[in-house]
Amino acid sequence: MDSLVPYLLPLIYISPCYATNSAPLFLANILDERMPLDFGKKFRDGKRILGDGKTVEGTIFGFIVGYLYFTVIYYMQMLLDIPFIYVNMLEGFLLVTGSLIGDIIGSFIKRRLNIERGDTLPIFDQTGFLIFAILLRSIFLGPISYDLVIYLFTITFLVHVLTNASAFKMGIKDKPL
Repeated sequence: MDSLVPYLLPLIYISPCYATNSAPLFLANILDERMPLDFGKKFRDGKRILGDGKTVEGTIFGFIVGYLYFTVIYYMQMLLDIPFIYVNMLEGFLLVTGSLIGDIIGSFIKRRLNIERGDTLPIFDQTGFLIFAILLRSIFLGPISYDLVIYLFTITFLVHVLTNASAFKMGIKDKPL
């Protein structure tokens, strides 16, 4: 088990971003009416800013789920005296907020490129939330190691592909990627 710890801790570290990124999907299956985050407004190119897929409710729910998830891990690390996973509560705020920003920016870019809601923007769809989570965290708390970033991006890409395929098979998503 000790040999797995170096591989598991980074996944535990980044898991609040996964929770943040996936939570709005589950909320979308519960609520019939949702307010688009762009309030139906169009950008100067005449296209919707974000589209119907990014909602006020989903953004709020994603933040709450991600930050609560982070908080549980943060206090468990202290309770169990686990060496460094998180520095402080700000780190969770930055990771969760960065995840949401990355997802929203991805939607903005997809609308500009005429990529329909649910269609894939390769690489960015799978890791965009992670890019901005790590970026925002690094701006305020300093950079994390490159080998950790590469590991997280590789695992995140694979996890995203597998979870989306599973969500598709369960009928939660309309498309497998």
